Amino acid sequence: MRIVKLTDSMYKKAENISKNQGIEVNILISDALNHGLEVLNEQRVLELYREHKITLQRASELLSVDIWEMIEKVKKADIHIDYSEEELTEDLR
Repeated sequence: MRIVKLTDSMYKKAENISKNQGIEVNILISDALNHGLEVLNEQRVLELYREHKITLQRASELLSVDIWEMIEKVKKADIHIDYSEEELTEDLR
């Protein structure tokens, strides 16, 4: 286990939210941090794909999703899918 320091204002926000949701503040903070890290990772992977630094298949691997879910994420992020039918067939093998 690691210790992370929060500012007083961040802790108060977490405390208020935890009271409203009826959960312990440490659980809320852990869940919020985990969610935030997942969001940051997804944003970075999508940016790498947008910059043509990784393939669609590699992006799906980095996010631990199947190719179809990755295609949806790319569409939602309004990124052009540069993916041939041949590449799709190869990735599905």
